[in-house]
This record gives sequence, structure tokens and C-alpha cells, in this order.
Amino acid sequence: MNWRYLGSIADARNSGCSGVYIIVHQGLFERVVYVGVSNNVGRRVTEHYEGYLRGNRTIYNAGSNDDVYRFMSSYKIHNHTKYYQNLAKEYNVWASTTVYLDCPKNLLSEEQYFCHHWKDILLDRYLPQLVVWALPLANYSYEKATKIESVIQTKLIRTFDLRGFFNLKQLSILGKIEHPSLSKIWYDIPAPKIDSASQVIFNNLHYRDIPEEVHLIFLEQLSEEISLREKNKQKIHSARNSKISRYENYGKPWTQAELEKLRVMLVDFKIKPSEISVYLGRDPRAIAKRIINNDKLSNNKWRESIKWL
Repeated sequence: MNWRYLGSIADARNSGCSGVYIIVHQGLFERVVYVGVSNNVGRRVTEHYEGYLRGNRTIYNAGSNDDVYRFMSSYKIHNHTKYYQNLAKEYNVWASTTVYLDCPKNLLSEEQYFCHHWKDILLDRYLPQLVVWALPLANYSYEKATKIESVIQTKLIRTFDLRGFFNLKQLSILGKIEHPSLSKIWYDIPAPKIDSASQVIFNNLHYRDIPEEVHLIFLEQLSEEISLREKNKQKIHSARNSKISRYENYGKPWTQAELEKLRVMLVDFKIKPSEISVYLGRDPRAIAKRIINNDKLSNNKWRESIKWL
């Protein structure tokens, strides 16, 4: 078995082979962005292609000089869902599934509409970089194909820290994994033309463990992005320590006694959050947010008694 290059995603629609296929983004590195199986790869790729044009597929704001894994990988990220949400707000990720929608929306930023801005990103930057490779299987069976597919997905996810599909935990960012517990296949398959770290993974699908060299290559490939994430992490950590030193209760759960004190100072004495901060040892913004949340939760009745919370 050998991988066959099918060309651009538009050209790959003409293929009639059966087997496993991968969609690769040809940017700074040639990265796998989707893994699938089909008894007619051309027909399945056509569904992908038309889905992209409708906005029913995930799109990244990555062109020929970009590494799409800078957006996909959540390495050194604590809260990956929040990270992806921030990327979406900056128009770097359009998160969508294969579910057909008349008016697709970004699952991470629902106020965004596909025809506004995102269609241009797709046509000018992302779609032109997508190519397809297929692994034809002479005696195609869904079971055999999905086993190969699952091992590829699992190893890529583990290596590059490609976590859950944004806010849909049951889906992989590379597609649905049919055999999540499978860690190897029983035959050697030469890698297609992809980035060097992924090539090592593909060349070792018949081994349970991922070679140590893969992680070293990955760290080198994403060195600038990783350095930036570590700096941001240190900045957040420093800001948090600064607030902890200023507000003794910063980050701690609210107690019933504190909520009652807040209610009395706000309602009976009409004290502002900036002044309440001194008594409660909390950030004025955290106090203002708590007041807003309490009002919403109790329809303002907590101002009479905290029993409504």
C-alpha cells in the first residue's frame, strides 16, 4: 500500500479510489488537517469541497506562509476551548461541523456570519492551500479503513496536542475517531509528502509508541509560537500574583457571609464596588461582576435577601 497524490482539493473530486484519505494544508509546513475514509474518495472530497464553500467545514486563516498548526495545536495552553474562542474572535478560526445549515455560524463566535469576511479568507487564503492524498485499498472494507484512520488521528493528536473539536468534546479536530483505543496497525505504510514530524509518525504506524524524535522535531517547528505562549503564560501568572498580593480573597469562592456583607453595603449603604473592595479583599471588577450575576440569577430579589441566590 502506498499513498497516492490526488492534487488540489478541487482536482481530487475526480478520483474514484476507495480507502483512507487525508486533507493536507500546504503552508509553512505540510500539515494534516483532516483524516477520513470512503469507498469513493472523489465523492467524499466533493462533499468536503462543497461544505467549505457553504461554511459547513472548519476553516483557518492560514495562507501559504502560515503554519496551520499554530491555530490547531493547543500545546502549552491550559484552557483550549477559551484559546480557540479567542482565535475565533480574531478571525483566525471558523469552527463548523458537517451538519448542513442554511446559514452557517461559527460555533466559537456565533455572531459571525460566513458571508461576512470568512468567505474571502476561505477563497483567498485557506482553500488554495488544501491538497489531498489517498491510500487506496484494493479490498476495501470500512473496518480496515477506519482502523488505519483512527491510528493516524490518535497519533497526530497526541503528538501535536490537537485537543477536542473546540467546544464539542465528542469529536476530534481531525474528524470522528471510530477506534479510539487502537494504538497501531499491523503493516508498514510509507508516509506521503507531509511535514517531517508527521512523516515519522506515518512511517511508524505499526508501532504502539511514538518515536521520541517526533517531539523534538515538533518543538523546533513551533519554537516561535511556543516561546510566545510561554511569555503570555508568565505575563498572566505575574498579573495573577500581583492581584493576589493586593486582594487577599482574589480567586477564592464567595461565602454566604461575604454575599450578605456585599448586599448590605450595596443596598443599605449604597457603597460603590471600588469602596467595597477594601472590606471584602476583592478586585472591584470581580465585585461588579458578582453584583450583575446576582441580579440576573435572582431577578434582583437577592437585594432583599441572599436566600434567592
